[in-house]
This record gives sequence, structure tokens and C-alpha cells, in this order.
Amino acid sequence: MKKLMVMMSLCLFCSLCTIVGETEEVRFQIQADSHVHEEAGLKNQIYAVYSELTDGVDTESRPVIVAQNIKRFEVNEDIRAEYQNNTVVITQGDGKGSLIHGSFDAFSCGRPVKPKSWIAELFGHE
Repeated sequence: MKKLMVMMSLCLFCSLCTIVGETEEVRFQIQADSHVHEEAGLKNQIYAVYSELTDGVDTESRPVIVAQNIKRFEVNEDIRAEYQNNTVVITQGDGKGSLIHGSFDAFSCGRPVKPKSWIAELFGHE
């Protein structure tokens, strides 16, 4: 009986504790031209556009602002930009060159995930 009470208490505690994380981060994927080898420069241009768009914008709103302004990522005439599944997909020229992918948030200091407990909120602890 004691084991049952301990197990039930543990299950109740686990169900009340949650991990509150950040929203899903915006990622990028660059499909480079097979004849042009300027991937690093292109990545920096794309990041500059992202920084300009999201400067002062809450983390939760970043995917929305990026999706609404996807054409701003077309920094040259040979670049096509699409937004798919929280990812900015950049295709340069024929798109048969190297493939680079990553997270825009990796460039900046993001806030870490903080554990949050319902019980701690109840007692006023954050």
C-alpha cells in the first residue's frame, strides 16, 4: 500500500511539472549553385536579412514575420526563397552545389529552456 501511495504521488508530481521551452526556432537551408562557391557570403547576407526582420521581435513571432517577408531573402536575382516547416529554403542558381543548413538562433545568444513547475508557481517561485 505504501508503494502504491508513493507511485501515485510521484505520478501526480510528474504530471504537474512541465518543461516550458521556447517556440520552435527558425532554421535555414542553402542549396548553392554548382558553379558559384560563395556559400559563406550568402549565408551572412541571409543572416543579415533575418536579423533586420527580427530585431526587437519576440521569439514566438519570428516565424510569422519571416514567413510574411520571405521575398526579402532573395538578395540576388539568381536566388529563390521559400518558407517550409519553419525553415527558410534558399536556392541559388541551379541548386546542385553544396547544401548548408543550420539555425538562425545559433548566431545569437538565445535564452535557455527553463524548467517550470506548477507547484513552484503555486508558492510564488519562478
